[in-house]
Amino acid sequence: MTLCKFMTVVALGVMLGTATQAQSAQIEVPLGLWKSEPDRLGVVLNVRTKLCGRAMCGRVERVKDRRGYDTPSTMVGQKVLWDMKPQPDGSFLGKMIDSRGDWHPETRIEGQAGKLHVRACGDAGCRDMIWKRLR
Repeated sequence: MTLCKFMTVVALGVMLGTATQAQSAQIEVPLGLWKSEPDRLGVVLNVRTKLCGRAMCGRVERVKDRRGYDTPSTMVGQKVLWDMKPQPDGSFLGKMIDSRGDWHPETRIEGQAGKLHVRACGDAGCRDMIWKRLR
């Protein structure tokens, strides 16, 4: 683990006050730029995750069509992950809105080996996705 990444993990643990430094060093904090899975129309979101107050959030930076080209969208700049708080198992629990505008009040994310495992649950049930790290 690089010094920068270690410091980010320690800072998040201290800021959130939910884990000791030793425990938070084991959690992969999923900060960065992520590429979502394509939705049913082939639309992909590039989402930047960062600290937002005492939790983590994510905003859409770019929207790509099925061919990989930037496409105009009202989603750009919109928050899609809210109030993602660390859990004892190393995951983060919060809220999400997807590219179709569907609300998922119980969303769990976990970073592993350059991938973000996303389980978004709402009125229509749960959906599992894997987002890929871009940066």
